[in-house]
Amino acid sequence: MVGVHSADIQTKLKDIDDYIRQEYLDQHSEKERDWRTYEEQFANRMYIAMNSLDSLIHEAVSTLHIEPSAGHPHSLIKGSRCS
Repeated sequence: MVGVHSADIQTKLKDIDDYIRQEYLDQHSEKERDWRTYEEQFANRMYIAMNSLDSLIHEAVSTLHIEPSAGHPHSLIKGSRCS
């Protein structure tokens, strides 16, 4: 099994951000901005994006498996209590 590292995730998120930013800039020309409309549209886009990501996040988390090991129990293992 190949491990995914934080740097890999950061790189992929930057690529996605660059792509979305470029797509947005291509679709929206420079013009006088109506800030109220812009804020409403931005909030709506964020709401849709978060709802779309919610199912993907739950699916990704459901596949995680943490092996118990020696030492202090990990807080993500069911039934473990860290105090």
